[in-house]
Amino acid sequence: MGQDEDNINAAIAHIVLCCVAGRGISRMHSRSFTHPGMHGNFFVHGVLGFLHYQSGRFNNDFKPAYDVSYTASRYLALPCLNADLYRGDSALSTLHLVSGLIPFAMALAGNDNVQLGNLVIACNILSLAHYSLQHNREWGWYTAGAGLFAYFLTPQMGPKVLYPLGLALMEFCAYRLFNIHIDSP
Repeated sequence: MGQDEDNINAAIAHIVLCCVAGRGISRMHSRSFTHPGMHGNFFVHGVLGFLHYQSGRFNNDFKPAYDVSYTASRYLALPCLNADLYRGDSALSTLHLVSGLIPFAMALAGNDNVQLGNLVIACNILSLAHYSLQHNREWGWYTAGAGLFAYFLTPQMGPKVLYPLGLALMEFCAYRLFNIHIDSP
């Protein structure tokens, strides 16, 4: 009963992630291809996470698809967000996208380098913090903090419910990053 209950809780956490990411997708008004990358990535991961943790009820195995979406949510979400934030500088925007594609491609090829992936995630969080400082974006700081929680603290804490909830928190903060701007006096 304990494992089944954990799977139900994880499925519910992935539904929460879907709901928050869906709202992020619905609030977009620009024609950027990278910004929907983060929201769409989290939405797909939420759907596949729900199906994966309830696959016993559906008599299907969604583990391979879930593993790919987990890897994408880990390595591609922040680079997509940063690429959109730095869209005025095409070199920096491209650098952010490539920084996520390298560990993602390595993980898909079966050569997942966790240290390189953590370095890329940390660099993207630092870049987000720099952008937030440079442009007085309060929600950027919140997004960076939620990213630290989701990517570095939840794997250490254990329950499989925390990772999708950490991503939902990061998503909640990220889509406010584009809408709320606090000017310095």
